[in-house]
Amino acid sequence: MAALIIGLILSALTVPLPAFAGAEHARVLEGAVQYLDQTQKKETAGIDYFSGEWPSTMMNVKPVPFIGEQGKAAYDSNSFTVSSIHNSLASIYSRQPWLTRIPGILDLSMERILSYRNGEGFNFWPLLEPYPPYPGSENKKVRRPNHFLFDSPRVAAGCNVYNDADDTAVAFLAMKLYADLRPGSKVDPPDRIGALFSRYRDVGRVIPHFYNLAKRTIRTKAFMTWLEDEHPWEVKSYLPSTERTYIPFGLNDVDCVVNANVLSALASYGELDTPGVKEACEFLDWTFRTGRQKSCGVYYPSPFNPHYVVAKAYDFGASCLRPALTRAIHELLRKQNKDGSWSSDIEGDAVHNTLYALNTLLYAGHFYEYKTRGAIERATSYILRQKLDRANGAFAWQEGVFFSGGTIARHRIYWKSEPYTTALAADALSLYLVRMED
Repeated sequence: MAALIIGLILSALTVPLPAFAGAEHARVLEGAVQYLDQTQKKETAGIDYFSGEWPSTMMNVKPVPFIGEQGKAAYDSNSFTVSSIHNSLASIYSRQPWLTRIPGILDLSMERILSYRNGEGFNFWPLLEPYPPYPGSENKKVRRPNHFLFDSPRVAAGCNVYNDADDTAVAFLAMKLYADLRPGSKVDPPDRIGALFSRYRDVGRVIPHFYNLAKRTIRTKAFMTWLEDEHPWEVKSYLPSTERTYIPFGLNDVDCVVNANVLSALASYGELDTPGVKEACEFLDWTFRTGRQKSCGVYYPSPFNPHYVVAKAYDFGASCLRPALTRAIHELLRKQNKDGSWSSDIEGDAVHNTLYALNTLLYAGHFYEYKTRGAIERATSYILRQKLDRANGAFAWQEGVFFSGGTIARHRIYWKSEPYTTALAADALSLYLVRMED
């Protein structure tokens, strides 16, 4: 009789818990999607904001010569924010098709993503009239921020950048995910994308980028950031000019997060035979093996961003990232706090950084092999406690740093977006529901 009573007590304690937890996770996930629906711009207002995008803020957290004092901040329209949120929502909808708000959100965001297409690739900023105007700028269009403005035409010209591998990769991935979910749409992803990325690799270069040189990240044979030939012997190419498009500081660079994003796109298109894939995977493993994962993201200062993008690329099929992923997970397990969070050396970034870490563990899978279930449960509980109530039952999470100005502005110019961070939280809850409650 005693054994029967004990058995009934244990059953009562253990059986209802997963169902209750799952219901709560699903409720909060639905509230996060509702928030992303509410905050998406549904129409265009001149150049103030554009239909299909989500708000993000470009800000100076420290003074930057010729750019602005500490505290300068403005709403910024860019392709990376809208593509990234789109891709999170597309992944969520593939797992939870009962979230019927998502297809309409994807339709609107895809229109916006395609507006950044520029020749073979995609650009970071919209094509707008130059500001400030200068002689000869009439009837001319350049790439630039719509609200973070400058007094000098030459300084402003520094924003008129070439297409980059990062924005191009996440946009190509968006097209692929969208076409798979919306087969009746007119969006037609390219047949092949690999040749564009393999054209710009860190091979046979005479002069490396100064940031890569300082971090001893040279001769990697990995993918480079800018989709344009550099001209190291032309002095004029090192400075921005109103007469031409610009590679920042005149030299291409190698960024670990960019490489992982390219691998995600190539994996989704079935092009892991592309020249540079093997070397990109080896480069990413090298960064973790040598402790450079915190600095290898030229444009990504958040400590666990590299971990997150490596795990996502692995989930898409880039199995050559398994060594790097294993090192990333071991680091995360060592550094998790007792409350389930992970700390960041960026002020106010703990929630955002924890979401990178949690998504890393969830996307990585192999929960028993890596012994990550306990860490995931603690982190998920922490994230649920951090949710912010928004209008009509929607939920959001405190914005964090998802991008930066890179190199000398890596810890001076940040991009933050509450919708971006909320999309990370929604993706984590979505993954938890399908992977942890089986």
